[in-house]
Amino acid sequence: MFEEHQLPQVFALLARIAKAVVSTVGSNCEVVIHDLRHPEHSVVAISGNLTGRSIGAPVPDPELLPENVVRFSDDDLCYNTRTPNGKQFFSSTVWVRDATGQIVGALCINMDFSNIQQARDLLNRLLASSEVSSPQRELETFATSPEDFILIALRDAVKELGKPIHHLERQDKVGLVQTLDKAGVFSFRQAVDIISQELGISRSSLYNYLKDVRSS
Repeated sequence: MFEEHQLPQVFALLARIAKAVVSTVGSNCEVVIHDLRHPEHSVVAISGNLTGRSIGAPVPDPELLPENVVRFSDDDLCYNTRTPNGKQFFSSTVWVRDATGQIVGALCINMDFSNIQQARDLLNRLLASSEVSSPQRELETFATSPEDFILIALRDAVKELGKPIHHLERQDKVGLVQTLDKAGVFSFRQAVDIISQELGISRSSLYNYLKDVRSS
């Protein structure tokens, strides 16, 4: 609580605090200092520009008129506000009291979270969409060497069979070799060595598989 002669200094200090808050928080914040002893032109300082007001503007609503503001015993924190054109803010008000305890001023903070809310809504829609949509095909790719390419091609072909590689029967392996041959995998120099090793068969067996599928 402050003496009457201290109030100009109090309002000047609050104006500096308002500037510091907006400079720190950013353009989605507005801080307004009111001298409520003069309701018709209560705004004595303002930082930020969410509501289009300037110094000399009146109190924002009837709640801050002298006969109404007396009902507040504590600071009014974390409440929703809305401008005449429909913009919504999150607001808090800290009161300035004189030596008798009467409210004579206010520091009002307004925050615009609309961009964050829009981002949240978009994220929620994307998450909801991903939950109801069927999973997309996952493709192993981005080989960094010929060896990588051969292994990627082999794993992809095995996946199409729907069996673990160690459960493949001879006919499965022949079909696998045919698939890889049609795809041109055996044009890679190391393909026979790598694929025979991965399938657990000899090079000669793999060449026999190739001979069979190419002659059929």
